[in-house]
Amino acid sequence: MKALQIIKYSLLASMVALIVGFLHYNLPRTDVVQIKGTDVKRLDRRHSGDVTKTRDVRYLSTVTRKDKVRVFRNEDTGWGWPPYLKFDSADLTARAQLLVQDPEKPWVRVRYYGWRIKVLTLFPNAVSLKVVDKNYTHLPIFNIVFVAVLIVVGVVVWLSLRRLLGRLRNSERFQSLSRSVTDRFGDGQR
Repeated sequence: MKALQIIKYSLLASMVALIVGFLHYNLPRTDVVQIKGTDVKRLDRRHSGDVTKTRDVRYLSTVTRKDKVRVFRNEDTGWGWPPYLKFDSADLTARAQLLVQDPEKPWVRVRYYGWRIKVLTLFPNAVSLKVVDKNYTHLPIFNIVFVAVLIVVGVVVWLSLRRLLGRLRNSERFQSLSRSVTDRFGDGQR
């Protein structure tokens, strides 16, 4: 019985870790940075057979308040996933270039999603830029509301399933099915 509990809790922990990871990657986050430069790189990606797709990817080079270098990808999401419906990567690059040339070197809030994984050469994707004060602190209201609604929906679904299973266990059809299975295969205790 103890092994089944370990398996049950391991599966539950794995499911929770997957959901948290999915939300952490896809929900918007912010960082306050100074933009130091922009760059465009042409990337070739080989698809089925000899078909090669070429695309231009824009990058924003930045420095955080703690003098840590951050690089953001600036690419349209289009109609794909995650559903940011971002179609203005060229405009975002133009705005970033104007901010680089500004003599006051303003601090900028970059809204982004994704992770920086150096081994895989993955960069978080910048979604928007906004000039802010250096000491600006962001309160992620959308993320808080979204996760709260997700938790409420999850609890409602969980309670509904438990109530449904409880009614099934107490129903005559389930009782007769349980008796017929027990009669046919035995109760497993010998």
